[in-house]
Amino acid sequence: MKTLEQATEQLLDRAAALVERESVPLDALLGRVLADPIVSAVDVPSFENSQVDGYALRLSDLPDSGGLPVSQRIAAGAPAGPLEPNTVARIFTGAPVPAGADAVAMQEDCEIDPDGQVLVRAPLKQGENIRPRGGDLRAGQTALPPGRRLSAADIGLIASLGHGHATVVRRLRVAVFSSGNELRQPGSPLDAGQIYDSNRPMVMSLVRGLGAEVIDMGCLPDRLDVTAGALAEASERADVILTCGGVSVGEEDHIKAAVQQEGALALWKIAIKPGKPFAFGKVGGADFLGMPGNPVSAWVTFVFLVRPFLLKRSGVLLVDPRFHVCRAAFERSQPDPRQEFLRASLDAQGQVVPHARQNSQILSSIAESEGLVEVPMETPVRRGDLLRFYPFGSLLS
Repeated sequence: MKTLEQATEQLLDRAAALVERESVPLDALLGRVLADPIVSAVDVPSFENSQVDGYALRLSDLPDSGGLPVSQRIAAGAPAGPLEPNTVARIFTGAPVPAGADAVAMQEDCEIDPDGQVLVRAPLKQGENIRPRGGDLRAGQTALPPGRRLSAADIGLIASLGHGHATVVRRLRVAVFSSGNELRQPGSPLDAGQIYDSNRPMVMSLVRGLGAEVIDMGCLPDRLDVTAGALAEASERADVILTCGGVSVGEEDHIKAAVQQEGALALWKIAIKPGKPFAFGKVGGADFLGMPGNPVSAWVTFVFLVRPFLLKRSGVLLVDPRFHVCRAAFERSQPDPRQEFLRASLDAQGQVVPHARQNSQILSSIAESEGLVEVPMETPVRRGDLLRFYPFGSLLS
């Protein structure tokens, strides 16, 4: 069997990043992958400005006793004249610091005497409460590199540089379908021996969370001709095809035969639990990835194998899942030969507590957990051991 590390490395070696790009306005950039670097054309901020409401002054003008008169008032967005000698300027947060001033005293540290003189009651140092020009970014500096999935903070940074658009990689197109005569769609009644199709809505949501475009291929009956035709159609519309189940040796599992008929298929056994079976191949010009049919197995293989593959195909540079190192609040005396991922949450002390039910068919155990805790292969767990905990938030974006 392949280790998860070996399987991920082989998948990423075969993940060719998209090259098509498009210019997108600010309000549509969230989650998109930057194609060109964002470079600052100006210093940010472009002028020295006050960090507080207070009084701009020249330190050498401060008297040993008494105060200084106010010579001007400077609001944010207004111009500032040079600071007159032996005076202070009333200034507000974000307003430009007048030429000649080298510090700003907070208004809370000042008093106004009966003659309107400003008395500074706290010590000041050079540059205090002044935001320097270029303190955030310098002209010509790269603000955001290509290959980055844009967050709300990134979009704010782009806007602060005056850009109304950014060049991003086009969205990856991912076709998702389920297969099986036993599946019925939510909202319809169940007959004997039938279950609801939960994997396809789950996988489509996971794909959308990565910023890709989803093509819903529906649920296919257990017929080779229909499955082969659907795969061929999907390969013309999508960059990647995803399935759950249907690649075993059973007589009613036709996806394996259909992929082999329309392209090429490699069946892998991954040394992880849950999620041992995994399929990778090509159908026409599209990549094919086949996940296990059990919902928790599908979830685990998606986040650790499919997710990095789709992100790299989308042009993202950093695709490794993020984790925290936490102490175990549980024990497992029977080591497993496979690398195991348990659904778990953190207790009030930040320790990992596994969900009570770990069967790979129990989808509610994912909904009731906060993430996955990794138990290395052939490793017993003692209370207090340090383990990797992968929050779902880091695995779904």
